Amino acid sequence: MDSSSGDPKWPKKIIPYVGTAVQGDMRFPRPELETEFDSALIRTNGGKLFGLRRTGKSSETLACAERLRKLGWKVIEEDAQGKTSEAELLYAILGQIQTQSFGDRILQAVFNDNAIASGVREALKRWGSATGDVQAYFAPISRAIQRALQATPEKMVLMIDELPWVCRNILQADQDGGRSRVDVLLAALRGWRTAGMKMLLLGSIGLVGLGREYRLDLSHLNDLTPLSVPPLEPDEAEAFVQALAVGGDVRGWTDDHTHALLDESVALYASILQRGFEKVTIGGKAATLERFPDIFALKVRPDLDAAFFQQFDNRVRQYRALSDPLAHIVPQLLETALTTSSPISRDELINSMDKDTAEADLTDALSILQEDGFLTPRIERSGRQTWSAASTLVTAWWTQRRGGARS
Repeated sequence: MDSSSGDPKWPKKIIPYVGTAVQGDMRFPRPELETEFDSALIRTNGGKLFGLRRTGKSSETLACAERLRKLGWKVIEEDAQGKTSEAELLYAILGQIQTQSFGDRILQAVFNDNAIASGVREALKRWGSATGDVQAYFAPISRAIQRALQATPEKMVLMIDELPWVCRNILQADQDGGRSRVDVLLAALRGWRTAGMKMLLLGSIGLVGLGREYRLDLSHLNDLTPLSVPPLEPDEAEAFVQALAVGGDVRGWTDDHTHALLDESVALYASILQRGFEKVTIGGKAATLERFPDIFALKVRPDLDAAFFQQFDNRVRQYRALSDPLAHIVPQLLETALTTSSPISRDELINSMDKDTAEADLTDALSILQEDGFLTPRIERSGRQTWSAASTLVTAWWTQRRGGARS
């Protein structure tokens, strides 16, 4: 119980659901995490949230957008996945702005800017398909938007999901000019933040590795607060599962079933608990406790391979595309950190590398592994760093890919 209000800290009823992002009575609220998100969006220029799929990023983002709207903020949400250029992304964002109460003022500032060719302005007015012309004038268009934002009193937030994907598409399609184009895009977004538009940039792949591979200027993201969605704490997970049993009106569910589900689950992410819960409550009735090990062994854990573990596999494969020495350092760091039973210090990690490994390369490698959801640091006031697996999901993947635990 929350002693300050007398209200339950967590809901007693959650509607079970396995699928995409959840809202309303299907979402389990996490007050401390919500406060962290709100603080980043309200008290700073915004946040950046990169990490694995199906860990709750989209659900927390939707909930944050809803809270901000209730506080009077204008929230613009855009999904960049599938877009192949900065012009496509710009069209989509302008289309979203057009629906807002302040949209006409911003669009008119763009349409009336003589630094932008008249043909491009006309294409923007018609929301035409002349993306090539718009792309050529992307920088002046972005500056016009920045000037308009500076004169706009409304409180605004732009949330862009899968931003790294459009960056990667640009880089892969334009080997000669892609790097410059992505740098201009990131600089433009920072300019909008400088003008007062808060942002939340999300992605299921990180930007550190992409930045190192293509030598991008990621300093344009330094003003954003790093955010993450960690697994549920044990007490949260217990309350969540109990609420699922109530919301699903499951017959025969007991506290022992809750504890058995938590014990069998490889990580306490809500989506993983939902998958296990669905398999042990077929027909609205709790399976017997004796059947839990077999159900998880045959029906739950095999699904984790496609849903989660292959994401780790894909990231490891992508590390081969990094330039040396990172292509060698990143996998070696990962193996060193995950084969120890306790957190490992940065000094121990550097000592495990080749003697000529540079500190800057070690820093980039650790940043990549952190952003990709493999490792997490603890940094003491003295500056001492220790690194460990970011979650039990990582250790489960590592163990399974090596044939299981060995006695």
